[in-house]
Amino acid sequence: MGETLQPVKNAARRLGISVWTLRKRAYEGDVASVKIGAKLLVPESETERQIQEGMRPRRVARPVRGEHTKE
Repeated sequence: MGETLQPVKNAARRLGISVWTLRKRAYEGDVASVKIGAKLLVPESETERQIQEGMRPRRVARPVRGEHTKE
C-alpha cells in the first residue's frame, strides 16, 4: 500500500497556514506534493515532517507605507 495523500486544504489546516501559502510552498518545492488533475495533494508524512520542523509562515519584508526606497 502506498503513501496516504490528503487534500491541500486539510494539510494547511493541520499546519495552521492558508491553503494559498501551502500551495505556493509546494510549487516552490519547499513542501512535497502530488498534483492529480486539478487537485494538489500532500502526503501525510510530509505534513508530519513540516509539523515536526515547526513550519511557520514566511515573513516577507515589505516597505512601510509612505517610505520610499532610494534609487
